[in-house]
Amino acid sequence: MSDAELAFAVVENSPLAIAVLDLAGLKVLAANRNFKALALQVVLEGQSILNCLHEDDHQRMKDLVGPASGLSDKQARLELRLAPHPDGPWRWMLASATILPESGEGEAGRALVYFTDIDAQKRHELLESERAQRWDYALVSSGLGVWDHNYRTQEFFYSQTWRTLRGYDPASPVPFSRTQEWLQFVHPEDRDHVAHAIERQKVGDPDYMNFEYRERHADGHWIWIECRGDAVEYFPDKKPARIIGTDQDITERKNAEALLAHTRQRLEMALATSQIGIFEHVRNSSIVYADPRISEIYGFDDRPESFDLQRALDLIHPDDLKRIMTISENLIVNREPMTAEFRVYRENDGALRHVRHLIRLYNSGTDDEKVIGINWDVTEEVRLRQDLVTAKQLAEARNFELDRAKSDIEHAALHDYLTSLPNRRFLEDELERRVGVAAKTGTKVALMQFDVDDFKAVNSTYGHAAGDRVLRHTARVLVDMSKHNDFVSRVGGDEFAMIVSYEDETGKLEQMARRLQLELAKPLSFDDVRFRISASIGLATQEKEGESDAASLLRESDLALKSAKAKGQGQIVLYSPDIRATHTTDRMPSDRLMQAIDQDDFVPFYQPQYEAGTLELHGIETLARWRHADGSFGEPASFIPLAQSLNLMNMIDASILSQALEDHSRWREIGLNPPRLSLNLSPHRLSDPALITSLQKMDLSAGTLTFELLESIFLDEQDDVSAYNLRQIRRLGINIDVDDFGTGYTSIIGLLKVAPNGLKIARELVAPLPHSHEQRAIVKSIIEIGKTLNIKIIAEGVETRQHARILTDLGCDVLQGYWLARPLPAQAMETLLRRKTVEASA
Repeated sequence: MSDAELAFAVVENSPLAIAVLDLAGLKVLAANRNFKALALQVVLEGQSILNCLHEDDHQRMKDLVGPASGLSDKQARLELRLAPHPDGPWRWMLASATILPESGEGEAGRALVYFTDIDAQKRHELLESERAQRWDYALVSSGLGVWDHNYRTQEFFYSQTWRTLRGYDPASPVPFSRTQEWLQFVHPEDRDHVAHAIERQKVGDPDYMNFEYRERHADGHWIWIECRGDAVEYFPDKKPARIIGTDQDITERKNAEALLAHTRQRLEMALATSQIGIFEHVRNSSIVYADPRISEIYGFDDRPESFDLQRALDLIHPDDLKRIMTISENLIVNREPMTAEFRVYRENDGALRHVRHLIRLYNSGTDDEKVIGINWDVTEEVRLRQDLVTAKQLAEARNFELDRAKSDIEHAALHDYLTSLPNRRFLEDELERRVGVAAKTGTKVALMQFDVDDFKAVNSTYGHAAGDRVLRHTARVLVDMSKHNDFVSRVGGDEFAMIVSYEDETGKLEQMARRLQLELAKPLSFDDVRFRISASIGLATQEKEGESDAASLLRESDLALKSAKAKGQGQIVLYSPDIRATHTTDRMPSDRLMQAIDQDDFVPFYQPQYEAGTLELHGIETLARWRHADGSFGEPASFIPLAQSLNLMNMIDASILSQALEDHSRWREIGLNPPRLSLNLSPHRLSDPALITSLQKMDLSAGTLTFELLESIFLDEQDDVSAYNLRQIRRLGINIDVDDFGTGYTSIIGLLKVAPNGLKIARELVAPLPHSHEQRAIVKSIIEIGKTLNIKIIAEGVETRQHARILTDLGCDVLQGYWLARPLPAQAMETLLRRKTVEASA
């Protein structure tokens, strides 16, 4: 056999599919048996090889051996699909092409192409790729962020979703390189737990592979993360060498859980307050499931969570049992609930109680029908109803008593219950009537308004019983001193009024007012105590017949009374137009206050706080000051009462907080390392529904802010908004201190419930320390309570070195006062911080 015949035999019998192609037209010049088997009915010698290739692979074949392929004497290869029929079935082949040498001048270029069957491997590869892609899509659509910690290679991978749910740019590196750096993004309250969980993961503790925590989003707010992981590789000592897991944003779920808990708490409070008991009973069973209030109603001392139905039925009054059972038997699924009342003899004490019963039948989704109902004790209501029926029967039997009761009701509607004088409503009607009569008869009407001076002091010193004694005394004096046609009334609180008719001069009215004051000033006795009272009086008259209407007289006498009270105790003022002008002028401070808010004239001042033992800078309290046009600054006492009366403190508080955070941020950026800011939060601001939203919009880094809340806030019953805001303030990483501690009545239980970070001892307790051993004992007790409860103690009003020494010896943690530093404007505070920074680096 010749060499050519031998080569042809090798090619013809090769396990590979081989074809010789014309480079110019990609025509098949020759092919072995295997190629012809693969390309059966698709390509014959002299036709284009493209006829047996998948449409998507035509260009690839041209790129491999076509005129523009650039193929020379080097071998090239690619993957493509080959089929024996125009529509498949397609098989993946690895095509390798080699240029054949030219055998003669002018002969067209040729390529030898080898086809290796890789169909099984390629389909497996595509299947795995599709599975991986499908898994990636599933992870992305589920919102799960994947992380991979390889402790063997120290390689740490975080998926795009992991970055996106934290607000990071998917294309940028994560903003940390070590675990300790990442922990700074974790909420301060969760940081220790997360650090411990990571350490336990590293030793393979399965109890710490799944946990929840809060992490700061790139935008600054906190998000809840559910972290789930598992070890996939291990070191020889059985410790995990590689842990892979997922993170999921569960903020909405946690918020919903918090809202659900809040709603459940409110529902539980409502049920506890109303004493309504809830029970549940599957109709074809004898077991009843009930809450503790059912046990209270039926007298079950063991307070079971479930009990036999017959136990309750045995307690129902025999005359009511049949009716109740009939109602239960007539229940229809999903129909309106049925209600009834019945009597029970309580199990523990045998007392007869009346119970109201409301039940409804539900289908629980199985064959079992469920009765759900509520019971509540209406014994007192039944007794009241019975009393009302009895009263009605008596009233119907005695018309005289009915008329008398009607008269009493009418009297009560128009008279004061304590003094029996006509009330304000009666006064207004009578004054309008008398002004109308005066216009017709030519007479004049005057109105006197009286206010008992310093009445609150009487109540606080001698008690409310003494206050009532003063009011009754005042009423009796006014009635005894009035003429037969005068009209005396109590208009509210410690204020009285008298309608007086007069003819000419107002001087007689003033004389009458002085006589009233002299009579009121006579000594009063109460529980062996003698004291005197005085009254301020405002007068308003009709200058001409019919000139003033009733509303004008009321308004003008009220202005005259305010003017009298402004002059001091025991004053009499007759209304004149000048008083109205003065009242109008008195509104100017309110206008100036509004203008100051609009022009951002309220600015923060800063008073440093120092560690008691070392006098190192510990914190900065932020105080509000009013910047006047002349450059001076108004103290809080000059504007806070007016701002509170006008409900403007929220706006001032928000402005001061915003400016203080800007200053703190600037100091931090220039490397001054400022300590934590503390700021008073008024009760009005705490009850503002928009407070938490406004705080979330601010850049509040951990350790930046403390809110000081008055002790009375924790003593008073908090509304829902204030209670919610307190919880959210803590979740934002803001500390809470109790301000002016020692001036209220906060109990130890109250402190345990609130768990403040710090107590600030009121300056009223600090001031007497150098001269009062009793005061030192009180302050020492407060400090010991704080130490016991792990609460930091801050003392304000440190005015002397002796104050500082005594407080330090008593164990106080932080000092604040004029001896250490006065409140400083922002620039002066920055200078102090610079000096501290220089001293620290020296």
